[in-house]
Amino acid sequence: MRRGRVWRRRLGRAVATLGIGALIGFLVPSIIADLSPKPEGQARTAESPVARQFITAYLADDQATLDLLGIPAATKAKSARVKAEYVKVEPPIHLGSWNIGQGITLHAYATHVIGSDGVDDQLAWRVATAGGRVELIDPPPSIQTP
Repeated sequence: MRRGRVWRRRLGRAVATLGIGALIGFLVPSIIADLSPKPEGQARTAESPVARQFITAYLADDQATLDLLGIPAATKAKSARVKAEYVKVEPPIHLGSWNIGQGITLHAYATHVIGSDGVDDQLAWRVATAGGRVELIDPPPSIQTP
């Protein structure tokens, strides 16, 4: 009898050790992963060719392409101001694109420019596209670009 009790106790300890190991190794990380905050970011997406065409035409002050894209006159005037204020405007760099929802995508661009006074600077823009239409989103007034 005594021998049976010893083996039962050993078997019980082995099962308890395995149970605690499973709890620590699997359940605890799973619960932590479920309860940890998840980023509420938008889904990343590929760059839109229409957005690229727009930002390239905007920086080059290509009025014909801007007309083809149906860009408002105020945005075309800003494009002319960028071309007039900067001696050198490098090609835009695509920083990323995000799917906002309801068919709207947001594209971020930046470029290196050299002003008429010889000062290096960087400019950034956000471009929204929806259904083939393009719109420039102006930055907040504290960091307004021309």
